[in-house]
Amino acid sequence: MYCRRCRGGIFRVKTAIRKIKGDTIVYVIAIVGAGGKTSQIKNLTKEYVQQDKKVLVTTTTHMGLEPGMVLSEKPDDIRQQLEKQNFCICGSPVKEEKIASLPKDIYEQVCQLADIVLVEADGSKHMPIKFPAAHEPVIPENVNEIQVVMGLHAIGHPFCEVSHRLELVKQCLGVSDTDLVTKTHLEKLYLEGYKKPLQESYPNAKIGFFPADHSHFFDLEPLKFY
Repeated sequence: MYCRRCRGGIFRVKTAIRKIKGDTIVYVIAIVGAGGKTSQIKNLTKEYVQQDKKVLVTTTTHMGLEPGMVLSEKPDDIRQQLEKQNFCICGSPVKEEKIASLPKDIYEQVCQLADIVLVEADGSKHMPIKFPAAHEPVIPENVNEIQVVMGLHAIGHPFCEVSHRLELVKQCLGVSDTDLVTKTHLEKLYLEGYKKPLQESYPNAKIGFFPADHSHFFDLEPLKFY
């Protein structure tokens, strides 16, 4: 199970790692939604490494290229990085300073090298809110938990300035380009765009909302997304 609590304006997320006969089973978390996914992945990576877990970070879509990433489809290269520092960010190299998903068979192999696998499984072109297209998000088959991230800094801004897949957002919410984003809008985007369809497709996965850029919103009425 996981718990969510506010500490200093930041949600800290702890996910229980299931064990059978003393052996840790890999736990796969897909991070989806809009702006804030990369920060969420970095925070989770840091926390799990501090718990002495081996953390594998990869993507089913694309991630921005950063120093230290393993741009290799060789499991041994990924294993060496995990053994060296307890985490590895890996994927297949592509153009435009990005990495792409590993081949399915390689992904399945390297999952077995880690305790935690964090998968960036959605794109938003750096926009804080979105409604997914029919082919999104790209969830790995072995997922245990899905975290939906959206940027609460979108609240109060026109939809045309903060939305990825704007037409789908407007269709879901019945709003115009210049209407302003509210908490109610975010709730509906989460429920209709992510929670309901994902529960149907992945009934055994835990699904939750994880807000980004939200530290100055706690003086408002709490968001109720469960």
